[in-house]
Amino acid sequence: MNENNNDGSNMSIGSRLMIHFRHIKKIFKNEEPETKQVTRIELQNLEEWVKEKAKPTTEEIKIRTDEILMKIDEELQRTRFNVEVLENAKLQNPNIPFKAKQYMEGNRKSYAKSVSSFAGNLEINNKDYFYLITFCKEFELMLNDLHNGTLRSYTILQEFFANETNKIAQNIKNFDNFFRELNSVLKDGRMVAIDNAIEKIRGLKTKAKQKINLDIELRDAEASVMLAKNEKDSLMAEIMNFDRGEEHNEFLKLNEERKDKTKSFYENENRIIQSFSVLERPLRKYSHVAFEHEEIVLDYLKDPISTLTTDKGMKILEILKNLEKMLNENKVQIDDRKKEKALEETKKLSKEFIEQFMKKYFSFKAEIGSIDSKIKSSGVAEKLKIYNNKLEDVNIRIDKNNEEYAKLKNDFEKLNDSSLSFKNDVENSVKNLFGEEVKVVI
Repeated sequence: MNENNNDGSNMSIGSRLMIHFRHIKKIFKNEEPETKQVTRIELQNLEEWVKEKAKPTTEEIKIRTDEILMKIDEELQRTRFNVEVLENAKLQNPNIPFKAKQYMEGNRKSYAKSVSSFAGNLEINNKDYFYLITFCKEFELMLNDLHNGTLRSYTILQEFFANETNKIAQNIKNFDNFFRELNSVLKDGRMVAIDNAIEKIRGLKTKAKQKINLDIELRDAEASVMLAKNEKDSLMAEIMNFDRGEEHNEFLKLNEERKDKTKSFYENENRIIQSFSVLERPLRKYSHVAFEHEEIVLDYLKDPISTLTTDKGMKILEILKNLEKMLNENKVQIDDRKKEKALEETKKLSKEFIEQFMKKYFSFKAEIGSIDSKIKSSGVAEKLKIYNNKLEDVNIRIDKNNEEYAKLKNDFEKLNDSSLSFKNDVENSVKNLFGEEVKVVI
């Protein structure tokens, strides 16, 4: 048996297991998903980061743009020269009529002025992308205005200075070609995507600022709500302490006393009023007969209590006595049932009853006047009015502040959602541009 055989079969079990383990590890390592690298960038630095990443593209576009702008500048020099040539050109036939010559000169002057103004407006000192994009659009308008404004003059001048005007027309055509070329370069898909991304970044910055400002307003509104609520709590505590105080308790007692006395007296008043209510019809009939008492009878029927207090001669006693007599003598015609009731009331309204009532009335008025004076002098009613006004005012402010806070909160939530959507859009734009995952930190 050959012991020096190097066949793998002679390999140790440990070595074989080690190789097998490494093989398995390699398989699993290959199956592990690659973690994507995410670049975190502060929003304030994002625009510069994008510009730096886009430099190869922007530099290429800039070179092409500068070349076209140089062509435009050279064409401007040629245009000014050709306009000067036109202005100084001599007629091949100087013997044309004076009026025709005048007509020509007017159109030459007008045409030269329009072209010079047009050329002057084509001087470009700003090479910003967005400025140039806008300028290309404005060029279309300027070219259209020039065409419409000089068509007649150009047509006339063709008869006199065809060579000179043709050169200028070629200049204008060259401008059109250059600006078309410039517009095409500026609208390169890559450049458009870059500048769209930059515009979105600037929009996100604006939204971030708006969010900060709105957050400050929201916090101020919340503070106003809390301040007003605290003010109300303090006021309510003050009112509660006042309500529990001796001053307010005495005020309540006086009001309760007034209420009780008024209720008690009104029972007496109602007896008088009820009596005159029963006697209303008989007294009206009586007034038609007893003319001397007509006015006072009507006063009693209208307001018996007030009239009674002013009836110094107690004429009502005479009136009631006369009425009773007329009822008994059937001189006042009413049905028997009402007649009986009327007679009962005339007996109730005796001199003693009325005098007693008047005594109670003036006593009541004096007591009520005294109570009212105490209530007024206490100043409690005024204090309660002030408290109520303060409470009403603070409640209005709380409602207003709550309304403002709710509105601002709603606006903030909408802006927050909009900002989040805008942020995702920016991140996707950057990813599409450079194939790089970016996380914008605001």
